[in-house]
Parts: sequence; structure tokens; C-alpha cells
Amino acid sequence: MAIERKFVQENQRRVMLKEFLMHESERAGFGGLKIQRTPMGMLITMQIERPGLIIGKGGKRIKELTETIEKDYQVENPQIEIEEVGGSVALNAQLMAQKVASALERGWHFRRVGHSTVRRIMDAGARGCQVIIAGKLTGARHRLEKFTAGYVKYCGEVAKQVMEEGLAVAVLKAGIIGVKVRIMGPDAKMPDEIDIVEGKEEELKEEARKARAIEIRDEALEKLEKIGVMDIPGMPSNVLEALKKGGIKTAREVYEMDTTDLVEIKGIGIKRVEKLKEILEEVLKKDESEGDKSDE
Repeated sequence: MAIERKFVQENQRRVMLKEFLMHESERAGFGGLKIQRTPMGMLITMQIERPGLIIGKGGKRIKELTETIEKDYQVENPQIEIEEVGGSVALNAQLMAQKVASALERGWHFRRVGHSTVRRIMDAGARGCQVIIAGKLTGARHRLEKFTAGYVKYCGEVAKQVMEEGLAVAVLKAGIIGVKVRIMGPDAKMPDEIDIVEGKEEELKEEARKARAIEIRDEALEKLEKIGVMDIPGMPSNVLEALKKGGIKTAREVYEMDTTDLVEIKGIGIKRVEKLKEILEEVLKKDESEGDKSDE
């Protein structure tokens, strides 16, 4: 069998399985379905508004469903898990689509159903929603009515991430009415939204000050790098000559060397080393203060 045909048959079987489970759990409130392959077989997770109706007394109802799925849909070792719809029912798109279809079948006017459903979803905390009702609503011709509130994304990766979609069908005398409900939940986050964390402003400012101080220090050290060892101010020439003979070329090298290493250079004592360090530290502070003033 061609691999393409195998994929088509597998997806067709999953769609038929979903329709079967939707029909069987209609009274219990079907809220969604997840099908996953596992090493032990196939895991089917159903979201149900009233789990007790689908499980049955002593699990009898769910056992019957498992046997039917295994026999009629050729699913090897199916395992059905029932999850109760968490949070508000009004935020589940599939459940709301079924409720709209049920209201239409009971004779409610489509405008009343659409507006009341949108209002209920938004009152539950949704960021946005859309109810689409299509079919022979008021006459012989097909019509499509949309009821929208809040934020709604229609296409792209963002729509896939933040919009939940539910589909249902209402069977009326005039024909079949299609219902689609799309909901953006209260936790949905847009790519262009940022979170401003309160109480962190001072910490961020302190981190920025520290980062800037490091930059100023590096700039001052770069200036020391440009000062030749013979150009260090406030030191006798014989001391500078001794440093030069010791292989030192710049003032930065003197500043970064340990005191013990400088003392080992012939012709330089501990007092000269301490004086050198003081002079170079003053030069650094002067350059850093100039950097601070330039920021102001």
C-alpha cells in the first residue's frame, strides 16, 4: 500500500472515530478529543462535561465503547481516558458549539443564540470569541451570520496557538445548519505583548549602573594602554628606565602587575611601587570621572 493512501485511511478512520464518540457522548457534553499512539496501543482522551454519564455504572458504558471501537474501527488495544472539562464550560469551544446547535434544534432564533453565546463566553473571561452560523436561516438561500466580540485572530501561526475552535451541526426541517465557535482564552498571549514586572525597576537601574561602571573602567584602562611606560607622570626617569629594561611597555602593564613582581625589577623598591600604583589609580579615577560627566 502506498504511504500516501495509508495516511489518508488513517486520518479518515480518526475522523470517523471522532464523529462516533461525539455522537455517543452528546448527552454527557463532548468537549474535545485527543488520539495518541502508544507502545501498548492507542490512547483516546475525551474531555467530557459530565463524566459520570459516559463512564456508566461500574464502568459498564465505557467498556462497551472500548469494545465497539476495537471491533468496528479496527483499533488495536484502545484505552479510553475521561477528563472532566476544567475551568468554565463557556471557555470550551466544542461544548459551546454543541450548545448553539442544540438551541437551534429547540427552535431558538439564530440571532438570539448567537448574541447570548458570545455574551456568555465573554462574561467567562475570554479575550475574544466568534460564533459563525451558516445554512438556511431565514429563507431558501444559504446565509452565513457572524457574531464577534473582543480579539479574534483569523490566520497564521498565532491563530493556531491562541484560538480554540469547535464545530457542530444542527439538523432542522429546512436543512442542516453548521456552527463554528472560535474562542481566545483568558490566558492567550500575543507575540507583541510584553510583561512589565513591578518592583524590579530599581534592580534594573542598579544593574545598568554597574554595567556602565564596568564600561567606563574598561575605557580608562584602554587609555592607560596608550600611555607609554616613559610617559607615566610624577615618577623619576631612572625608575621609568628600570621598568622599560624590565620589558614593560605601557602604563596598563604596570597597573595590572602584582606588587611582588614589580619589586623584583632591579632598581625599583617597594616605596616606588606603591607610588606608581597611587599615580596610576589617580589617572584611572580621573578618566572614570570624565566618563561619568559625559553620561550626564
